[in-house]
Amino acid sequence: MPGDPLKKVQAGERLEIPAEAWNAFLDAVRWVRQQQHSRDQEAGAEFRQTGIVKVRNQSGADRERFDILGVADPIIQPADNAQEFKNRVALEGVVPTMEHRGRFLILLEPLKAGAIGRGIIAGVTLARLLVTSQLYEFAQVIPGNTHALENVPAGSARVLWIESSGSSERWAVVRLDDGDYEAHVLITSNVPDDEGYYDGVVQRYDIPTKSWQSLFPCKVLDINQ
Repeated sequence: MPGDPLKKVQAGERLEIPAEAWNAFLDAVRWVRQQQHSRDQEAGAEFRQTGIVKVRNQSGADRERFDILGVADPIIQPADNAQEFKNRVALEGVVPTMEHRGRFLILLEPLKAGAIGRGIIAGVTLARLLVTSQLYEFAQVIPGNTHALENVPAGSARVLWIESSGSSERWAVVRLDDGDYEAHVLITSNVPDDEGYYDGVVQRYDIPTKSWQSLFPCKVLDINQ
């Protein structure tokens, strides 16, 4: 019976490498190279697919799990390290402002100031909501508030479930997405068409320039008639 082709050689022994051992060595080298190539291409793929990203707490204070941070710049810019920029989505998190409506994340773990951790930017998560006597189907960031979202008639987070307590702050299950279900329409004609619709233009208010921007034309129905 032939000996073990992968048997280790003792010090002072003559080195003879069987073909089977040499081929196994080459297979191992190829496997390591393939794994390195896969890591270069897929590093951080789990975060991209699940809506979970790396975030650095740049809010100026320690934050709790489920706190809210506005999304700022990537931690690593393409000009700094192109390969690392491609490998992983990693963002700066700041205290939310009006500009972060629809551009925020919720922390999945406590995060000290300046530290990097995980946050959810798209998908289903728990969140704290500030509510009034009227409950709404959506939630949105509150400028200057990192602790809770505001329960609103229209916003970029849909409320899937909300705690049935009488408290002004309640736990909720929300879905974060890109949608902003609030539409501002400028009606451009006071004469309806044959089907009773008025011509209009959907607009968005641009905070930096303090002006309204026209997005696309639309038709508006006067529901008061």
